[in-house]
Amino acid sequence: MPHILPSPGRSTRTHLQFFDQYPDISAMRIVGIDTGTANFMYASGSPDLVLCASERYWLELHKLLLLAPAHRYIRECWEKKFDSGQDWIRRCKVLSAYNNLRRGKILNNWDDVATLYCLMAMSGFSYTYKKWQLIGEHAPIEPDYEGIRYWAKSNKGREIEFYRSNIYNFPIGKLDDNSLLYLHLPDHFAHYGCGYSWTRRKLEFISKELNSLAAEGYKICVSALHTRWGRVVNNYSEYFDPQHFVPVLKACEDTDLTEVYLVANL
Repeated sequence: MPHILPSPGRSTRTHLQFFDQYPDISAMRIVGIDTGTANFMYASGSPDLVLCASERYWLELHKLLLLAPAHRYIRECWEKKFDSGQDWIRRCKVLSAYNNLRRGKILNNWDDVATLYCLMAMSGFSYTYKKWQLIGEHAPIEPDYEGIRYWAKSNKGREIEFYRSNIYNFPIGKLDDNSLLYLHLPDHFAHYGCGYSWTRRKLEFISKELNSLAAEGYKICVSALHTRWGRVVNNYSEYFDPQHFVPVLKACEDTDLTEVYLVANL
C-alpha cells in the first residue's frame, strides 16, 4: 500500500517482515494508541481497526484519506489554491492561519482538511512541530493522487473507528481475546504533532500501564526505531518487563536501520 500520510518519526518500515512472523495478527482487531502514520495497522490486513489520537486535526486527516473522492478534493485544492505547489505566498498565509492558536478549530469541512494536507505537501511532508505550530521549509511535492485513490479503495471494506484519546484514556473496553493493543514509540523525545509531544514522563507512564496489561494477559505490540548506522538510537526495551515482553528485531532492507517490536502474549 502507498505511504500517503507521512509522519516523520512516527512510522514503521519493517512491519511487513514482522507480519510474516506473526500472520495471525491479520485476523485480530487492532487498537492503536497515539496513532501516527498507522502504516503498521493499515498494512496488517486486519478488518477491524481502532485509531486513537488526541492531537489537533490528525484523525480528520485519516478520515479524509479514507473517502472515495479524497483524491479529487486534494487535487482541486493543490491546483487551484496552491497553484500546483508554486504559490509560496498563499502557503505562507494558510500556514499563518493554521498556526494561530487563538483562531481555534479551523477545519470545518473536507475542503479545509484537504487544504491542511496540501499545506503538508508544500513542505514535502518533511515538517516538525513547536507545540501547535507546524514548521517546514517550502519544498513542494505533488500529492500522489493515484495512491490516495487506491488507499481509499483498498480500505473500503474495513471497519475503522476513531477515538479522540491518548495514552492516559485509551478505550481499554475495545480489547478482547482477539484484540491487539498497538503503540509506536516516536524516534526521539520531541514535539511531533499539533499539541502532541513525546516525553520521558509519558514513556515511563505508558510502559508501566502496558506492563500491567501484559501481566493480565492482553496481547500487545510496541514498535520503535532501535539502531541507525550501527548505533543504538533508543533503549525503550529497558522500560518493558522481560517476563512478558519479547523483543523482535527487524532490519530495513534499503536503509541501515533496525526496528524493535516488543510483543506480549502473541
